[in-house]
Amino acid sequence: MNVAPGPPAGLVTAQMLAIEAAEAACEWARPGITEIELAKWADDYAVKAGATGVWAGTLVGFGPGTLRCFPTELPTDRPLWNLDLGHIDILPVTVDGWWGDCSRSLVRGDNPAQHALLRVVDEIHETVLAAARPGMRACDLFAVYAAACERASLLPLDRLGNVGHSIGHSTSYDDGYIDPWNETEMWGAWAIEPFVGNYIQAIKLEDVVWFGSESCTVIR
Repeated sequence: MNVAPGPPAGLVTAQMLAIEAAEAACEWARPGITEIELAKWADDYAVKAGATGVWAGTLVGFGPGTLRCFPTELPTDRPLWNLDLGHIDILPVTVDGWWGDCSRSLVRGDNPAQHALLRVVDEIHETVLAAARPGMRACDLFAVYAAACERASLLPLDRLGNVGHSIGHSTSYDDGYIDPWNETEMWGAWAIEPFVGNYIQAIKLEDVVWFGSESCTVIR
């Protein structure tokens, strides 16, 4: 496969912009703000930071809303409570057409179970990222994710049954999803996004990995 060792500069710029906007939104979010308001705040932040817009709508979920994260499930007027979980998934576009894709989760208050859930899902995320190898099959990386969720006794919640997808310049999903059925070899950029929880609440995290000719690079 003819692929560069490291990620293109434009992809790095787009992804770092996505991370900056997502993490800034998580830091800024305060009790009482609605999902709609946080999504708009994040979009405005991304534009001020250099984005031309987003390639799909920004998704936000608070409380029971953390159990959904799908393009058709838009932010609502549900407010963030003072003891609450939330997530944001933002997808900015740069001037030269590169796409970013980042999800981050937040906890407000000192509910031990919520903080513990965030720690466990972060560990699952890091396990999957560490398992990435150039040219491995998407289904094999999914198997790592499924096993990590099972060990933690948590539920994978993505509606399409995956833990990510391919992403490129002004395009996404061309090589499909990281799911049990996709035997595509992974080269270039893939978004890895555990969406994990229980029947009450969930955590969503996402980073982009470059599957290069010699090694994998997590862009962050």
